[in-house]
Amino acid sequence: MDADLPVIFSRRAALRHSAAHPRGLPPGARRPGDGSPVTGSVPVILVHGTNGRSSSDWFTLAPLLVNHGREVYPFDWRRARPADGVSATHRHALELAAFADTVRTATGSDRVDVVGHSWGAVLAHYLVRCLPAEPSAAAVRTVVGLAPTYGGTTLHGLLRQPHRLPAGLRRRLDAKIPTWLEQIPGSAVLTAIQSAPAARSARFTTIVTRYDQMVTPWTASLTAAPHATPVVLNRTAVVGHLGILHHRSSLTQVVRAIEATGQPGPDTGPGMARSLG
Repeated sequence: MDADLPVIFSRRAALRHSAAHPRGLPPGARRPGDGSPVTGSVPVILVHGTNGRSSSDWFTLAPLLVNHGREVYPFDWRRARPADGVSATHRHALELAAFADTVRTATGSDRVDVVGHSWGAVLAHYLVRCLPAEPSAAAVRTVVGLAPTYGGTTLHGLLRQPHRLPAGLRRRLDAKIPTWLEQIPGSAVLTAIQSAPAARSARFTTIVTRYDQMVTPWTASLTAAPHATPVVLNRTAVVGHLGILHHRSSLTQVVRAIEATGQPGPDTGPGMARSLG
């Protein structure tokens, strides 16, 4: 690329872009098969969270990664429901596996890096740890979770006793967030991930903010994924669950994580979390 793409650290700008291109891509991103692959570059797959949209969620990170010489491929998933005893997360993770295979075929790369936001990071985590038979599970080199929900969320205590929620609220959650029961701490999906064998072929980084208003408590993901390198944003980075997608501090750490070289390092516990701005 002859000139760097503009990188705009603004969620408002991202929403304007998405409104103008609701089914489009974020700046600099590709679909598999578009253009000539960058030789020697490990492609990056971006996975948005529940109710997210690639055109807005990756508006800032996509061009930032492209400027660092990476090919970027957003994966869009659209809120499937659990069916026939199979979790929606399992179904989406299989879709992610197929997408990763398509990207690897299109680019000729043996490996991929994955950056996921919120439940999007859980999909990547589930693929790597719970679907070992999928070729792409072993092909994932790095998983970076931005405000991931590895430990689920209580939503400030609202979901501690889901069976006691009013019927109307349950129906609304079923309509808006079909996976909401899977995202409760201790769900079968989260238990399956945490009890699965360690993924030795991938390295994990978890980036969290103290000001996350969706993942509560904000330390839940650090505790649930002690094998991941933890990054806690500096207290001066006042950014929430969605703002983390467009903040300079958090996205600098994403680039640092996927540009790390060598094999996955030893497990790092939450007590060793780095506080970074």
